[in-house]
Amino acid sequence: MEVILSRGLSIGIMLSVVSCKTPEFKAEDESISRDDRSPVRDTDGTVATGTPRTPTDTGDTGRDPTLDSDGDGISDEHEGRYSGSRATDTDGDGIPDYLDLDSDNDGISDSAEGVPTTSSGFPPDTDGDGIPDFRDTDSDGDFIEDRWESTADLDGDGRPQWRDPRADVPTPAINLIAISTEFNAPVGIDYHETSDTVIMSVNYSGGLPYNFERVLDDGSHVQFSTFSGLTNEVKIATSRTENPGGFEPGLLFVGNGVDGQITRISSDGSTIDNPWVDLPGDGNGLMRGSLFVDQSGEWGGDLIVVTTTGEAWRVDSDGNPTLIADLGGTHLEGVITVPPSEARYGPLAGRVIAGAEGEGLLYAFATDGTWEAYDLGVRVEDIELILPNENFFGVNYGSSRLVGTPSAYFASITGDIMLTQEGVDPETSGLYRLHWTGESLVAELFPLTPESYVPSQWEHVTFAGAGIREVPDDLAGG
Repeated sequence: MEVILSRGLSIGIMLSVVSCKTPEFKAEDESISRDDRSPVRDTDGTVATGTPRTPTDTGDTGRDPTLDSDGDGISDEHEGRYSGSRATDTDGDGIPDYLDLDSDNDGISDSAEGVPTTSSGFPPDTDGDGIPDFRDTDSDGDFIEDRWESTADLDGDGRPQWRDPRADVPTPAINLIAISTEFNAPVGIDYHETSDTVIMSVNYSGGLPYNFERVLDDGSHVQFSTFSGLTNEVKIATSRTENPGGFEPGLLFVGNGVDGQITRISSDGSTIDNPWVDLPGDGNGLMRGSLFVDQSGEWGGDLIVVTTTGEAWRVDSDGNPTLIADLGGTHLEGVITVPPSEARYGPLAGRVIAGAEGEGLLYAFATDGTWEAYDLGVRVEDIELILPNENFFGVNYGSSRLVGTPSAYFASITGDIMLTQEGVDPETSGLYRLHWTGESLVAELFPLTPESYVPSQWEHVTFAGAGIREVPDDLAGG
C-alpha cells in the first residue's frame, strides 16, 4: 500500500526542459506526422532506392484502396505506397512498407500489428501517439521497445505484452549467484557501456592504492583510473550512449568527499576533473550513492544528484548546476529518473525519485520542483530501472561479494523499478519490485529460488549488458 505523506515546493529556479523519449528504451523518428488519419505518412523521410511510385490504374485516383500487395492485412494505401514520388520505407531497409512484412523491424509482423483496425478502417495506434503500431517501435508507449517485449499475454488481460503498458504479473522469484572472484572491499557499481564492463568503487574505506576497477567478463578486475583517496561510501554514475543531454558515453561521475563537489573521469579513466562541479552555496552535503545520468529526456539528459543534506540538483553537460528542491536536512541516497509513461509508472512518471533510508520514505520530484513522499515499507538504499535484456549485479557489502542474476529472471517485469534495502531480513533477498497497479504504488519483495545465494547487506546495484563469470554476457543478449 502506498501512503502519500507530504507535498512540497522547491526554492530553486528550474532550467527549461525539452521533453523527449529516451533512446535507451525507444528509438522512433519524431518527424512523423501526428495526424493519425493520414494514410500516407512518410515515417522517417527515407525512401526505398529504386522503388518508384507504381499506382494501380484505377481511373482518376491512380490508386486502389483495397490492394494489399504483401498480404499482411494492411492496405497498400495505409502502408504509404502512394506517399509522394517514393513509397514509404519506415525502417530504411530498402523494402517499402507495402511490400515489407515487418515495416518497423521490431520483430513483430505487420499482420499482428495491423489488427484490429479502428472503426474508421485505419491500422491501430495503441498508445495514441499518432504512429500506427506497425510503424511504432514502442506500440504501447511504455518506453520499452517492442522487440524486447513478449508476444504472449503475460497477465491475462487480453493484450500481448508489447501492447500492454503495465505488467500485472506476480513478482518473480530470482536466483542470486555469488561471483566467485574475490574483490577489494567494493561499494559502488555501475555499467560502463563503452567498455561493456562493470565498474566498481573498491578499497573502502581508505581508497588506496586506487578507487575504481573495471570487472572483466572472466571475473578478473583491472584498475580503471589513478584517482584515489576517497574515504566515504563511494557511489558512482556513468553516462550511456545517445544521451539526450550531450554527455559523452562512458563518463564516470562521483562525489569527491568535499561538500557539494562532483568529480568527472573520462571514459578511458585517463582524465580526472576534480572538482568538475562545485555546487553553489555552503552546506550542500555529499553525493553518497546519489548520482544518476538521465536517459529519459524528461530531465534533459542531465546528471541528477541528491545529497546527504536533502538537496536535489540537475547538472547539464557543460557543468551548470540548477537546484531542483531542498528538503532541509534529509539524507537522500539512491536516485533515478523515471520515464514519463503514466500508464506504466502512475504518479512517478517523469519524476526524479530518491530514497531517504533514515525516514523510510521515497521522494518524487517533478520538473517544477514540487515533490511528494511515499511510505512504501522499504528503507531505500539504492534504486535502479530494470532494463531489458540486462543482467543484474549488486554489491553485498557484508561479505565483499559481487552478486548477479541473469536477465531472464526479470523478463516478465522489464521496465519496473528495483529498490534495495541495506538491512536484509534473514533468508530474504532485500530487493523490492516497485510497480504501479493502475490504482496504487506497490513495493513487493523479490522471492528467492531455493538455490539462491542469500545476501546480508546491500550497497549499490546496477543492470548491465555485460556478463561476469557465473553470470555471462550471453544471458544478457550480448
